[in-house]
Amino acid sequence: MYLSKKKKVFIGLLLWRLISVFVVQTTHVPDEYWQSLEVAHRLAFGYGYLTWEWIEKIRNYMYPFLISVIYQLLAFVTLDHVIILTTLPRILQAIISAYGEYKFYEWTKNKWTLYSLCINWYWYYCATRTLINTVETTCTMTALSIFPWHDSNVASTKYLWIIGFLCMIRPTATIVWLPLCLYHLCTSSQNKLTLICQYSIICIICCLSSILLDSYCYGMLVISPWEFFRVNVLYKIGDLYGTQHLLWYIFCGLPVLLGCYYIVFVLCIWQIMKHPSRLYHQAILLIVIVWTVCVYSLLSHKEFRFLLPLLPMCIYICTSCTFPLNVKFTKRARKIFIGLLMITNVLPGLYFSVIHQRGSLDVMNILHNEIVNADNTTNILFLTPCHATPLYSHLHVNVPIKILTCEPNFEGDINYVDEADMFFANPTQWLDHNYNNNNSIVLPDYIILFDNIVPKIGEFLKHYQIVSQIFYAHFPQSNYGKYIYVYKHV
Repeated sequence: MYLSKKKKVFIGLLLWRLISVFVVQTTHVPDEYWQSLEVAHRLAFGYGYLTWEWIEKIRNYMYPFLISVIYQLLAFVTLDHVIILTTLPRILQAIISAYGEYKFYEWTKNKWTLYSLCINWYWYYCATRTLINTVETTCTMTALSIFPWHDSNVASTKYLWIIGFLCMIRPTATIVWLPLCLYHLCTSSQNKLTLICQYSIICIICCLSSILLDSYCYGMLVISPWEFFRVNVLYKIGDLYGTQHLLWYIFCGLPVLLGCYYIVFVLCIWQIMKHPSRLYHQAILLIVIVWTVCVYSLLSHKEFRFLLPLLPMCIYICTSCTFPLNVKFTKRARKIFIGLLMITNVLPGLYFSVIHQRGSLDVMNILHNEIVNADNTTNILFLTPCHATPLYSHLHVNVPIKILTCEPNFEGDINYVDEADMFFANPTQWLDHNYNNNNSIVLPDYIILFDNIVPKIGEFLKHYQIVSQIFYAHFPQSNYGKYIYVYKHV
């Protein structure tokens, strides 16, 4: 059967992403589990652990709800095995990401742009993860492909449906799309009143749908975008998870994401400033990028993944407005650049996808096998930084589990210290208070902790034997270690 060129491209992208589901065997950030799979597992099976974000109702249920439907269908046909529960959502995300890439290619009509996006190490690292930032990036690419540019034949507002629901799921997406929506309102040939009415209707429908779903899942009336703004912005809760300096995105965030293309991106900015009318789309997207980075830079808490929706825009700029530069480069110089581009993406891509922080998943596989083979009810204690591993979504067994928590200081107590920090400040004292001097508490059957804590609680571990030692990372963060240990009570 003959396949069209576009179908071949989509099938190629789909295979690329499906393969990466099994190549990527590491964890990135807690949100890929604790804001998706863990929530979906609780919705579908009635047990699990919800982080403070869900208690404070700042998260939207749309994405976890979709995954929970998959879980319920698997349970209905008795296929709710751990390996399927953990893999199928990533396969779903792989399909969604491949579709977003395909739509992006339809818009850019540039194979080199598509190749550059597909081999980008950070996008490869994130594209199949159940991260809301991955969903945001895919939705952004899809919406850009149907965006009504002033010089295009597109006059529809269909893109607003994608952006409307995206802003409900991820309120910070409003920052990215505000300039583009204003551009559309100012340049559209449609009647302005009609256009504003269309915007209003779509916005109202998206908001009401989101509120209805959230209210159903939370069991009470909830407007999660407002709660998100109230907690994260007004109370600056994000600062709890680390702060960076004002120019971090410019000197660290973008260089890490773009690699060799960072230098090209800087050169392209100069080209766009010289020829804004000729590089019209690139100029608009550059405004979006600069605006978003400036707003994000004002927030103290910064992460690489927050820039992910800007990555396709940056790559589009880098690969579509370098024609004056290509003339100056010799054939050999271009080959050297392509070689550097491949090396600087393939090596970190493989390292972070296969090696770095893989222990968080490996330890859950070992723990699941231990629990399944146990003769009695198992009690588990995680003495790790909070949310260092997934939990019930990767165990799928309803057993008592204690983890160190890190709830924000909502009461404004000047002496407040969260449980995780309290433990790491003095592990022995915390164990004495919670276990050794508390006769009503049963000692855990299993303890999971990093190797850097073991010497500090040797007395507590004397009744335990080590079951497994799992590699975690060569360069661990603070309070983490190179290895994760699983101890069992004897």
